[in-house]
Amino acid sequence: MKVATLFGAVAALAGPAAAFWGQMAAGNLEVTGEGPASQTITLTDYNTGSKYSGQLVGGFSSGGKSVFFNEITPGGYYFYASLWRTSDGCHNIDFEGALSAGHGYCCGSLPCDLGA
Repeated sequence: MKVATLFGAVAALAGPAAAFWGQMAAGNLEVTGEGPASQTITLTDYNTGSKYSGQLVGGFSSGGKSVFFNEITPGGYYFYASLWRTSDGCHNIDFEGALSAGHGYCCGSLPCDLGA
């Protein structure tokens, strides 16, 4: 019984350490060529120093939009995440398990810090 309790405590401590803690930033909404407007979203992971970039087509909206993020620091990691903004001005991201993270959000203007 004590062994199970010990493993549970270790797992609880390891969980948050593996999650995302960092910054979300957004470039201007831009139109290039004849395509739709898009916005560059940059994520900086404070735990690892890694940076990821993705294109949010059409900018933030109330419906979740899938964004492909590619690591722009050495490492080559890539993943999809869902992004949206709520009516109260909070920016949300669902990592969908990438980076051992789930849902995170920050309220107000970007850039902002968030944990997931």
